[in-house]
Amino acid sequence: MTVSAPSVSGVSGAGFAIVATLFFSGVDALAKSLGAELSSFQVVFLRTMGSALFLAVFMGFFLRRGIRPGYMKSHALRGFLMAVTAMLFFYAVARLPLVMTLALAMTSPIYLALMGAFFLKERLGKATLGAVLLAISGAGVITFARVDGDAGSAVAMSPLLAALLAPLTYAAGALVMKIDSVSDHPAALSMMQSAFAALFALPTAAIFWQSPDAGLYWQIALIGLFGAIGYLLLIAGLSRIPASVYAVIDYTALVWAGLFGYLFFGEIPTAATLAGSALILSACILSARAMRRRSAM
Repeated sequence: MTVSAPSVSGVSGAGFAIVATLFFSGVDALAKSLGAELSSFQVVFLRTMGSALFLAVFMGFFLRRGIRPGYMKSHALRGFLMAVTAMLFFYAVARLPLVMTLALAMTSPIYLALMGAFFLKERLGKATLGAVLLAISGAGVITFARVDGDAGSAVAMSPLLAALLAPLTYAAGALVMKIDSVSDHPAALSMMQSAFAALFALPTAAIFWQSPDAGLYWQIALIGLFGAIGYLLLIAGLSRIPASVYAVIDYTALVWAGLFGYLFFGEIPTAATLAGSALILSACILSARAMRRRSAM
């Protein structure tokens, strides 16, 4: 039996995906930093509007194409779900440790599998059900330990609820994106999603608007730029590797979150956070393997 070497395309695709995860983790760290000075609504608006503008420039200069007409309702729905997800996640990450927030966000593939089974009638095997139980257990370990103060200082319930709800709305958005994936170029889908998200975030951002200090301008520019670059690298990566491979690579976000949390915010993950993260990570790997087996049949 001979084992074929990975193709150049596959290796480059994995590289693109790893760097995309790094940029998205940078967005999370910047959101945490900006959230200490500005409202979560304002951070969401600045992040999504910045990404939309950068993606629009990319489409105009490099793709030289516009938006395919006839899908505005779908763009608006995805934008609304993205805005809600970002508001929940940015509110949570500004008040919780970075690794803890991201670990809870990692439950989104499990929600996506459940939604796929319910709305798209996709088969839900025993492995996926086992993954659901593992993910719930991991989220429970993290949540109850921090609420009771058994693992580090206790935290308020509102950011924990936001961190638990964010992956649910993210999975809903991913489900809509999956349905709409053939309607236009991925960059166009991402740009319109970001633009509509900024539009939905604008009213609340305006109500709670605070004039940012000049020292925050570079962070505001970077959070939009990093989001746009992350989208483009992700598109390049997914065109070269299966989605199941990216699902595994995406788990490296926990490593980046731990590194950024320690370097920039002095955060050290507690034993409960690490234990819960391990359970959630195991759940995601189990779910990804089940998906890969079904796609190979």
